[in-house]
Amino acid sequence: MHTDGVKLLKLMFRPGETICPHHTKYAYHSIPLENAFKEEVTMVPRDPNRNFEYVSSDKLLLVALNPIQGFRNDADCTAYRNFLVEMDTGAIDEQLEYVKRYEIPYSAAIFSGNKSIHFVISLDQDLPSEKIYRFFSEWILNIITLADPNTKNPSRSVRIPGAERDPGKFQRLMELNGPVSLQALTDWLKRYPQSRPQEKKRRERIPGTESSFDGISIWAKNRLSRGFRKDKGRNKQWFSIACEFCLAGYTESATIDILSRFFEEEKDFKEKEWKIAIESAFKYLYNRK
Repeated sequence: MHTDGVKLLKLMFRPGETICPHHTKYAYHSIPLENAFKEEVTMVPRDPNRNFEYVSSDKLLLVALNPIQGFRNDADCTAYRNFLVEMDTGAIDEQLEYVKRYEIPYSAAIFSGNKSIHFVISLDQDLPSEKIYRFFSEWILNIITLADPNTKNPSRSVRIPGAERDPGKFQRLMELNGPVSLQALTDWLKRYPQSRPQEKKRRERIPGTESSFDGISIWAKNRLSRGFRKDKGRNKQWFSIACEFCLAGYTESATIDILSRFFEEEKDFKEKEWKIAIESAFKYLYNRK
């Protein structure tokens, strides 16, 4: 793989993660990040009737934005940290000038080898869930209105610099700026409150059972009914679940009332700490003071 491609992938992904690169329009199974840097990469197609392919790593054209375990689809993403702003309106210098005018913090700019620039925002920390990722992605694209609006999902692909897309057409790394802090991104988004995704009508009603939670994802329901994972941290898990309730339209007070049924105070995790995690989720998403 070209050195610029290696630089981009090392920016976007962490050692030990699995990623989904591809050299054609077909879908292939994820591979360890480190394997993408070898001279030859084994590509396992989704179609069981197709044979494995052995591809030179410098032929890899695209990679899914976020780490994936399995084939390239949103459900198989294992972390949410990278966003794509894809420009294809106007000349290349006009695209670059347009994005810079908004002063959006971005990590890398890649010329697609054809008519567009791919801007990657790679956060210095992962977001808690796909729902929160999509919330931020929609907010970004509501601001950068000339960008392709169809890049909101976390398994979207970005061009790998250094690869030859077509004969004589090379994908090129234009800028590499490093990770973007979550604080820097949220500070930038706050400059455009009018573009924030529409809040759902807040509701105070408290469902009778968890099966009636409107708009709450399956993973959050399962976490409440089956218990928390010990390796993820209680603060982080309660924070993520509270974010789900916030985005589903529940008020902070209703969320605390609902979740209190599932909370049991522990010696090293008191009710006060639990409530701070809930309150932090609402501040995180809606900038409440």
